[in-house]
Amino acid sequence: MFLVAVGAVGAGWFLLGEGLDRAEKWVSIVGVCVSTALSGGGLLLGWLTWRQTRAVSHATRAVTALGVGAVGIGGSSGGQIQTDVSGVAKLTSPAPGGGAGVHAGGLGSVAVGGDSTAPISTRVTGPDAQRRP
Repeated sequence: MFLVAVGAVGAGWFLLGEGLDRAEKWVSIVGVCVSTALSGGGLLLGWLTWRQTRAVSHATRAVTALGVGAVGIGGSSGGQIQTDVSGVAKLTSPAPGGGAGVHAGGLGSVAVGGDSTAPISTRVTGPDAQRRP
């Protein structure tokens, strides 16, 4: 901040010695240079942001979680993922789905296709749960 103030005082001192006509021309030249630099910086920042959001949206991979209580993650997970499946000895898991995408094909399974920061918890209790010791 100190350097900006010193630069402004120096520029004012310089323009004061140039006279009104020449000072106006200097201010116009500096204004064009500054506005061109800021416009270029804004365009660069916009392009980088656009490029990053396109890369993230296409980064989601196909994820399949097959089996009882299975977990499949295609991105990163910052939260705890917990599955609790009990009493399902006679029950069968559905057939796995075909094709790309995110698919959880088992009882109590979890499939996350992208990034997740929230905790995920599933609990499945079947008819055999009372017989377990």
